[in-house]
Amino acid sequence: MVNNDISVPEIRFKGFIDDWTQRKLGEVTTKIGSGKTPKGGSSVYLRHGIPLLRSQNITNDAVDLSDVVYISDEMDSEMANSRVQIKDVLLNITGASIGRSAVYKHTTTANVNQHVCIVRPTQDVNAEYLQLNLTSPNGQQQIDNNQAGGGREGLNFQQIAKIEFHFPTLPEQTAIGTFFRTLDELLAATQRKVTLLKQLKAAYLQQMFPQARERVPRVRFGGFTEPWEQKKLEYYFVERSERSGNGELISVTINFGVVKASELDRQIISSDDKSNYKSVKIDDIAYNSMRMWQGASGYSQYDGILSPAYTVITPNEVAHSPFFAYLFKKLDMIQIFQRNSQGLTSDTWNLKFPAFSQIEVYAPLVDEQKVIANFFKLLDDKIDVNAQRIAQLQQLKSAYLQKMFV
Repeated sequence: MVNNDISVPEIRFKGFIDDWTQRKLGEVTTKIGSGKTPKGGSSVYLRHGIPLLRSQNITNDAVDLSDVVYISDEMDSEMANSRVQIKDVLLNITGASIGRSAVYKHTTTANVNQHVCIVRPTQDVNAEYLQLNLTSPNGQQQIDNNQAGGGREGLNFQQIAKIEFHFPTLPEQTAIGTFFRTLDELLAATQRKVTLLKQLKAAYLQQMFPQARERVPRVRFGGFTEPWEQKKLEYYFVERSERSGNGELISVTINFGVVKASELDRQIISSDDKSNYKSVKIDDIAYNSMRMWQGASGYSQYDGILSPAYTVITPNEVAHSPFFAYLFKKLDMIQIFQRNSQGLTSDTWNLKFPAFSQIEVYAPLVDEQKVIANFFKLLDDKIDVNAQRIAQLQQLKSAYLQKMFV
């Protein structure tokens, strides 16, 4: 039965003027049901065979087959009712990922387990449009409201069938689905580019710094032939001991290095009395004394102040700070920091400057340091530009989900 509640979205493609009609999922689907775990549970999973889709395979509006488990042909025949078809909408119905959905677009035969629901649209409903409705704020709110007991505890088929959306004509559904598919493809391509750039950076970090028991890297820029020298870090840095209560509050992170505290999403707990805070100058390197073994360090591009729990080091004329900032992020270097940290357990490990200064590293002359650092800075800039592009596309998609659906 069709509900006569009629409405239209704020933004529509040109040429579409028909009213949208509100309908329940039970009215626009030929199947709403989940699969099951094969007899024997996880013990029957194989390395090859028929894919069995679980909730972790429904991710980011796509069905990911890279981390799938398999069942035998015999098991598959026993789970015929759990078999998916192209253009089925798969919806997670339990656990932390409840409400996550994707359209199945693979030609590979597959089944779902009991945590994934197959929502199979009728011929007059576009699968991508239906899945977008489930992803929209309205869809997520209805999923929250229709769970057994509330609080994201689980969805049953009767509740899913009662979820209501507004549907335009099939051509308009298709136009909307195609628009968002193009947006998703652009997002995925940009994400792949970021992944490849990060892999390239990791490879160069291995090749452009000496390997264990080697004195020169395997890849060098032309014009540099001098062997790298092994020196203690005290040869390159001294500890900055200046204190100040005035200046921009900065923070040291594992993933982003030194950043302004105001730019972090999380709340920074700081003392009202900052008179004992440490001064940080441009070109200094700051590190978390208790988290250096996890990579919490970075090169500062700002003048500011930092909690006294951190260590601040300043370079001399033979050290280029950005080069050492990259060196300190290498896995083998982080392991050295861990070995030199003092304390009985990881919760108390601490790397103060006296111990830090005695660590020996291989480094080239300052001119080569600068060339290497500039190379990695270019890679980081490309990663940042594409990461910002991803954030912008995600915001754009979120905005269109608000404006193009009822």
